[in-house]
Amino acid sequence: MASNMQGMDTDHAREVSGQMGSHAGAVAGVCSALLQRFSAAGFVGPDRERILGDIEGSFLPNANAACESINEQATYLRSKADEQDAASS
Repeated sequence: MASNMQGMDTDHAREVSGQMGSHAGAVAGVCSALLQRFSAAGFVGPDRERILGDIEGSFLPNANAACESINEQATYLRSKADEQDAASS
């Protein structure tokens, strides 16, 4: 982007938007794998139940909400790039 230009570098914004979506997907995948691996762990008892309760009750919902938020922001950024291109043409 030229130093005297005002506005958004729309190509870069779309690139960042794509990276945001990709990283959010990666985080969701890691969280899913974490739950699967923990669920397959060979132990029983109250410690397992407490940890599983924490993973399912707070960790996963919070991680999923963060991923959703990142995806929403990526969509917003992409829409702003589209608006900028439309206004510039």
